[in-house]
Amino acid sequence: MPDRTGRLALGLLALAVIGCGDGTGSPTATGPRALEPGTYRSGSFQPQVTFTLPEGWYLPADTPDYLGLQPVSNELIGVHLFRDPLPGSQDLACTTAQEPGVGTAALAIVTWARGLPGLVTSTPRPVTIGGLTGIEIDLAIADGWTASCPFANGLPTVPLFVGQTGESFRWVIAGSERLRLSLFDLPGGGTLVVDVDAYDGSYMDALLTMATPIVGSLQLATP
Repeated sequence: MPDRTGRLALGLLALAVIGCGDGTGSPTATGPRALEPGTYRSGSFQPQVTFTLPEGWYLPADTPDYLGLQPVSNELIGVHLFRDPLPGSQDLACTTAQEPGVGTAALAIVTWARGLPGLVTSTPRPVTIGGLTGIEIDLAIADGWTASCPFANGLPTVPLFVGQTGESFRWVIAGSERLRLSLFDLPGGGTLVVDVDAYDGSYMDALLTMATPIVGSLQLATP
């Protein structure tokens, strides 16, 4: 999640959605309200994405470079889309700077992530989403890794992505978290990352069951 103590910083990501269903998705005083099941499209995220949500899901964020889809019942899991994420600096201060010398194409990011000593990763495999063919990889914190970002309360952490401005988002893998990343080089230039993410890794298998139809429904407005 952004600033992975960071879930406390979700409020800095604005909510904007244009829906084809009836729900508004607006947060209430008692928490987020689920959108009506149906097909929606991003209002700010680029390229514009169309997706179908089941009952009980909402959008915590829709900005030009970050789109979040989550169930209202569990903030520890979700599907997250990033536009042009930068590999995050591995400095122990966990800054919002880019890691120097690393490319931003899909293969470059996968190769970099697989080489990070704090991560255990799967063998990359081909994946197709929304008509794009890319690379899919699973990630988690390696056993015995102890480095921790200053804001992570001692949890083992590995910085992963930062936004182009260094402030739009900061994504840090922490603790038992498990991720399935799908990375694509966009036809018009740039990179798209689809992240199926369980901050508590024990939820990952259930999340994959819920998220697979959502990810399969993604359609991208690309040239």
